[in-house]
Amino acid sequence: MPGNVVEALILQIKPYSEADLIVDFFSLQGGRMRGIAKGAKKSKKRFVHCLETLNRVRLHLFEKQNVSLSRIDQGELLDPFPGIRKDFKKSGQAAYFCELVRELFALGDINREVYTLLGESLKSLDQGSGDQNVNAIFQIRLLKLAGYALYLKDCLVCGKKTDEMAHLYFSATQGGVVCPACLKGDKGLRVSLGAIKSIHQSMNMTLPQVFRIRFSQEIQSEIEMLLNVFSTRIIGKELSSARYLKQLQEPYM
Repeated sequence: MPGNVVEALILQIKPYSEADLIVDFFSLQGGRMRGIAKGAKKSKKRFVHCLETLNRVRLHLFEKQNVSLSRIDQGELLDPFPGIRKDFKKSGQAAYFCELVRELFALGDINREVYTLLGESLKSLDQGSGDQNVNAIFQIRLLKLAGYALYLKDCLVCGKKTDEMAHLYFSATQGGVVCPACLKGDKGLRVSLGAIKSIHQSMNMTLPQVFRIRFSQEIQSEIEMLLNVFSTRIIGKELSSARYLKQLQEPYM
């Protein structure tokens, strides 16, 4: 498809040969894609300040049928999210967003909602204070879009309503709430009704209004623990950006 122009968010940049770059990006039109920008390291006209991770850009592509790697002929910078780049914590959170998208969505996956969520999350992070709410909300909603929506309405086993349970547990293996009687051998994570309601609200409010939610410190800690356990279970490993965020957390407390 020659002459295809897409709006995209850059997920990752890798050097290739002396002058070229491999660009992993999520586009509004084509979902997650990958392309090669020939001569990008030396070109001062075709890619001015464009090909950097996290940038929102417009890319001019040349695509061939049955070839997964597009040729990126030109790019224009739309938004560099400068507020993120000035803050180590925000940069770490944004890197985690990008890595999570790469892990949960394969090349060729087309999902406009993912593009919108990532863009609004980066915008909120860029303009906000850099608290963990954006991080948690992004994860909750991305997991849902990837087909891993947290089941919170009632016990996954017996159907008992969550607001009728004296104690609540989250099962990472089953992806939802389980009552104490049905937990059995599963190592469930203890969670409060307040955290469950906050997750439900984060999952269902509209964008960008959802980023106005503010968790208490206690509920935020519960949600972060739950998401970390569940995401690691799904992906099968702890992401490198998640480890980096843990290292940064101590100075910001």
